[in-house]
Amino acid sequence: MSADRDYRKYFEDLLTEVHANKFNLTEDRMDGEDRIVTFEKYQIICTLIRKPQGIDFDIYTKIKAGIYELGELHLITRKMLELKKIALKYNAREMNTTERLYPQDRQGKETKTSGL
Repeated sequence: MSADRDYRKYFEDLLTEVHANKFNLTEDRMDGEDRIVTFEKYQIICTLIRKPQGIDFDIYTKIKAGIYELGELHLITRKMLELKKIALKYNAREMNTTERLYPQDRQGKETKTSGL
């Protein structure tokens, strides 16, 4: 079996596990050879990317305007960490902020992020 075929099966198993944790599929598209799948729950966004050489993931939240109590933030943080554990179990590589915020052609020495 080819390495690409192995990654496809591994990736499908990862998608199944994320979906089993009641995350809703919001996007599933191809970008060249890369398959990009996005899930969302509790304002948490999980992007999984299957590339020919492996699987990348990015987990972040877009907290919308409002007042949040500690319990709500704890829930969001806990769910994000659960997702990260699932992705790491499949040997996925965590993307960094620059990879998420800037397209490949804008990632250079002068790239600045918020530092948060």
